[in-house]
Amino acid sequence: MNKKISEIGDRAKSIFKLLVENYIVTGEPLGSKSISSQINNQLSPATIRNVLHEINLYGLIKKDHFSAGSIPTDLGLHFYTQALLEPGTIKKNEKKLIDSTSIQDLPEEYEKITNVLNGLSNQASLVINDEKIPKIKKIDFHKIDNQKVIFIIENEDGTTINRLVETKENIDNSDLNIISNFLDRFISLQLPGQIEKNISNYISETQNQINETTRNLLENGIKIEKSSKSEKFFVRGLPNLIKNELETDLDSLNELLSEIETGKMATKMIQALKKSKGVQIFIGSNTNLFKNANLSMIFSSYQTKNGLTGAIGVIGPKRIDYQRIVPIVSYMSEIISKKKLMLLSQNQYRN
Repeated sequence: MNKKISEIGDRAKSIFKLLVENYIVTGEPLGSKSISSQINNQLSPATIRNVLHEINLYGLIKKDHFSAGSIPTDLGLHFYTQALLEPGTIKKNEKKLIDSTSIQDLPEEYEKITNVLNGLSNQASLVINDEKIPKIKKIDFHKIDNQKVIFIIENEDGTTINRLVETKENIDNSDLNIISNFLDRFISLQLPGQIEKNISNYISETQNQINETTRNLLENGIKIEKSSKSEKFFVRGLPNLIKNELETDLDSLNELLSEIETGKMATKMIQALKKSKGVQIFIGSNTNLFKNANLSMIFSSYQTKNGLTGAIGVIGPKRIDYQRIVPIVSYMSEIISKKKLMLLSQNQYRN
């Protein structure tokens, strides 16, 4: 029966930390003689065997089948990341790359963030955007010249989106009047999808009454709405999950990939991250998030004034470089939170 981990002594913690960090780097088990050698024989192999026996009673290590050494259990890795991990320092070039990312609440921006995280970690990276799609408060438009109109979309949450629409034919006042009547009739406090449907119905009902130029302007309005929708998640580097972990159970890996691709993992992750702030680490069989016992996830939420709005993270093998990846994920989520707050303030100031 496992003892309470809170009772583990400092000497046992020190030896366990050495064993875990050796396992992360080499994947190899450690025995009492090897540990004694690594600490310059400060403790004898016999003494270390007694300490390893104590650590085993906590459920933190297990015997390797092919040697006399021990490796950490999933519970042991979890304990290490929560109590013993000493995160490293982000390199200047890594910090500069993260600082250069921009946040405009557009799919291409989230894809850039995912690419940066994937490049820095060399693991699969995931960005989850959990922001609710705001209702459209109103859409204004202004004629720039005979072939250009700028649409100004104002959302209920105070954010705005500006889009320039160009046509091949000249735009006259009758075109603008039709668009104005449509906006007055259909726009106020509706979701983008509803507006898109209204535009399609309106074009079908009035196709004999409006010309090609007006129809093009309205259809470009549909494109404007689509670009303002919030995508749920963005992922990069999934092949690394197979390349970086030869012991991966392919059936459970395929199930995980399916959950990522369908968005189920994004929903699970958001729910898990709402329970506490900061970087959270989910390891193998020690989590209910996924069934693959050979994988780990390092995630952190990003925040705005409205609370948790999304998350970023890395998925990799259990032997992932926690010391390097944890500070990268932490710093990136911090920067995203700051930039999203700044963007929100700018949009509110403009309005």
